[in-house]
Amino acid sequence: MFVKIAFLISLICITLIHAGKFRICAVDGRGSFKRATRYCPALNTPDSQAQCVIGMDRLDCLRKISKKQADFAVFTPEDLIVASNSAIEALIINELRFSDVKYEYEVVAVLDKKAGIKSRHDLQDKRFCHPGYGYQSDWTTILSNYLEASIVPQMCQPELSLTENRIKSSSEFFKSACKAGPWVNNITLDFELKSKYPNLCESCDSPRKCSKDDKYWGRRGSLLCLTDGAGDVSWARWDDVQIHFGLVPGGRDASPEEYNLLCPDESVRPLNTTNPCVWVVKPWSVVASVRSKAQDIQAMISGLTSDDNNSWQTTLLKLIESYSLSVKTLNPVEPIETYLSQATGFLSANSFPGCHPPRTIHICTTSILESSKCSWLRETAASYGIQPSLECLKTDDNELCMDAVQKGFADVVIIKPDLLNRARSQYNLKTLFHETVNDDFKYLTIALTKKNADINSFEDMKGTKACFPVYDGVAWNSVAILLNEKNLLESCPTVTGMTQFFSGICTSELPKNESESYISPNCKTDVYSGDEGALRCLMDGVGDVAFLSKNTLKRFLSDKVKNNENLTMSDLKMICEESDADPCFLSWAPVGHAMVRENSSNLWIKDTLDVFFAADDLFGKNYKSPTTSFTMFGPFNGKNNLLFHDATVRIRSEPTARNVDKMPREYGGLLGNETNCRSSASVLKLQSAIFLLIFLVYLEN
Repeated sequence: MFVKIAFLISLICITLIHAGKFRICAVDGRGSFKRATRYCPALNTPDSQAQCVIGMDRLDCLRKISKKQADFAVFTPEDLIVASNSAIEALIINELRFSDVKYEYEVVAVLDKKAGIKSRHDLQDKRFCHPGYGYQSDWTTILSNYLEASIVPQMCQPELSLTENRIKSSSEFFKSACKAGPWVNNITLDFELKSKYPNLCESCDSPRKCSKDDKYWGRRGSLLCLTDGAGDVSWARWDDVQIHFGLVPGGRDASPEEYNLLCPDESVRPLNTTNPCVWVVKPWSVVASVRSKAQDIQAMISGLTSDDNNSWQTTLLKLIESYSLSVKTLNPVEPIETYLSQATGFLSANSFPGCHPPRTIHICTTSILESSKCSWLRETAASYGIQPSLECLKTDDNELCMDAVQKGFADVVIIKPDLLNRARSQYNLKTLFHETVNDDFKYLTIALTKKNADINSFEDMKGTKACFPVYDGVAWNSVAILLNEKNLLESCPTVTGMTQFFSGICTSELPKNESESYISPNCKTDVYSGDEGALRCLMDGVGDVAFLSKNTLKRFLSDKVKNNENLTMSDLKMICEESDADPCFLSWAPVGHAMVRENSSNLWIKDTLDVFFAADDLFGKNYKSPTTSFTMFGPFNGKNNLLFHDATVRIRSEPTARNVDKMPREYGGLLGNETNCRSSASVLKLQSAIFLLIFLVYLEN
């Protein structure tokens, strides 16, 4: 009774502490930006006016505000574009600034007077100094390409990818340029494009490399390119221009008298003007809140100080100021659309028309939540200028998705490796990219028996009962391939050989004509399906040997809830193809494959890979911003492994996680061997025929 009373009292105290508090949605970043973990516990004090709600990413916080699960959070202007396109209502109450200027930065076009440029029409056949690529988290593709999108006639040649169309348009418009850094996120394709359009690297200090190491790469690099005489026009941030030309104290690398500003209204202005003409701006990051509490939250934030390091006010300020040095109050507070409409060029930069007919990649999903995650990926990718655009199609399961891709209703479906053989053989699909993972998450197929079993080799398995996670999956096909390689299958096709090699098989989805005769006694496919089911099948004595994932086994053994019988590796033994094999496995597979039609064109493959690689670079595990706007590889709305697997490190066109990863027997590469079934009887006949032929030749000689 006393324990119950104490629990109720503590619950009441916690409720009172949090009652009436404003909920900030906090996102943990990387390194020094792991601020939620560090500061949120300090808000759990009776006098604090705020408490934390933890978000997976900034767009998760946006959803939480929409659902009234949080009251306010910090967002970037790209997040606000997503919010506007998703019709999410919130009010902008504060800007988070580094300085007193109106915008985080303004972008201008600086001209060398000697080039004789008087309007945008004079830019054709001139030399262009561009800041380059490789820091998209700060300088998005949309802002980076704004000048070219505004002045260069854009091509839409159907035989070229969207990326190449854009590059070719600039190549034919400008005499030369320095656009250093990665043009696309595929090293091979990047080299091909730079070799095809070399004039866009011709103005660089090292044209052959055209890399991030170039003297003219980066924010100040484009200005050095101009003032060193390598270019006629530079696309640059106004704050960098002011420093470079000594218009503000602190630096002067060139004299401003020899340069002008090109204006969007077809005019030019002196560089040392007090009223620069700006093409596009990037607004500051902001604090946005629910409408009903906007004024009260703004008043709370306006009163925050950092005078006392131990106070909740200082803690909240540190959470908010992840992006800035000062908090400016907006008066009046503004809806998102109103706020963005005041930012010169920002909305128009996000609404340039694409090619017609539009190119779209349709991703097939299998649940409402998966489709929702796909839709948020679509919106955030668009806000960063990733093209072609994405669309999301929902069906009920992977089989329907594979059928939709085969018939052209969808373009991409991401499947687990157990479906790979079916995707290839039944639906004529091929792999676009792999979800590569660390070794702890790869599917490593192993052969497992009980420690005291009289099974020490694959030959010893003949006549035993076998447990598989699923028919035609990774484990099934890996075993079939190995037995085929060892000439242990007496009959073909493979499924017949397998059911004859083992005296009984327990697995789900075994074809009916085979399962009637060869299903193991007491096999309950609803209980013994999947990797853990195959292990349970072995431990219950339904099978003598089980084939499953080594990493699944390790996780099962360490899980005290699932492994309530305290099973350990000392109760089991693994059968290796070779007695001294280390590591011991029959095959390995990445956790997921993105499948497309076998007859997909090389052009379409390039476009699609470029989209997913770019998304991985911005929203994957190696994002470069303080916090991420969207989590590609992680939970979504509390659900794991949606669309992509949480454990994915990167997506690659090859299955290896690193170029140095040379682990043998990759499952996808082995699959072709499974269809070349050769029974031991046919091999014996062939050997006899060869022996007879050699013998006859010997007699003739």
